[in-house]
Amino acid sequence: MKFPILFLWISLLLLEAFSLSAKDVNQGSTKENRLESILPTTPESGSPWGDSSERLDSIKVLDLVDEKNSEKRWQEANKEYATAIDYFESGKKNIEKRKEDSKKEIYYEDRYEWQKQIRKENKEKEFQKLLFDLRTQTVARLIKGMNLLDKIENPKVKESEPYLDLKSGIYREYIKHQEAFKNYLQVIDFTHRYIGISSKNEAEAEPHRLLALSYEKMEQTAIKSKNQELYYEFKELKKKHLLRFAEIHYGRESKEYASIEEKVGKDF
Repeated sequence: MKFPILFLWISLLLLEAFSLSAKDVNQGSTKENRLESILPTTPESGSPWGDSSERLDSIKVLDLVDEKNSEKRWQEANKEYATAIDYFESGKKNIEKRKEDSKKEIYYEDRYEWQKQIRKENKEKEFQKLLFDLRTQTVARLIKGMNLLDKIENPKVKESEPYLDLKSGIYREYIKHQEAFKNYLQVIDFTHRYIGISSKNEAEAEPHRLLALSYEKMEQTAIKSKNQELYYEFKELKKKHLLRFAEIHYGRESKEYASIEEKVGKDF
């Protein structure tokens, strides 16, 4: 199923059209992060959604390609994908090293605890800014890869396993960064696109975990915005993907699935 992009934009405009009152914020904050208390915080072991991103070898898409530029575009998209992964992983390691090195630095001019705390907070903001910029540049490469794949129009190529695997990989990395940015509408949009690529993608637990969490965030935003229609729609979608995650991750006959199904039945 492809999630309608028009609905996303309409939802965003509706949600932004309402101002938040202090009472609404307090009501919403008491219900936030509920799913995070029962869902795993990381992808399951061996999942392609883990820290070690998949790279695809440069291979021929098809032995015979009707459109002469199809294979070239696939290779270029794969290069952007691999470069984006390497660029981010290398940059992140560099930031982490700089953070560790900063802990060893001594500033004798900081005589008071409040001075040390301010310097620590400023350093953390600096590292967060570096990571934000790194993600932004990585996303730009991934979008370039998407655009290259979109230019391939040959039906045989678009149905081939290398094409679908590459498209899945690019979407997967893009979704990870959008989640880190807390761009939940983008997470929802591209995760639905991802599971729509193949039945294999739909049968992965992680996309449904991300959708359940993202719909809960949007559900809380709808509460704060006093938009009941969107609130109920997001809530039902949250429950749907929560159950699908439990079915895939734990198994339909498991105690965990039964527990989550009970919570859903109680309008969790």
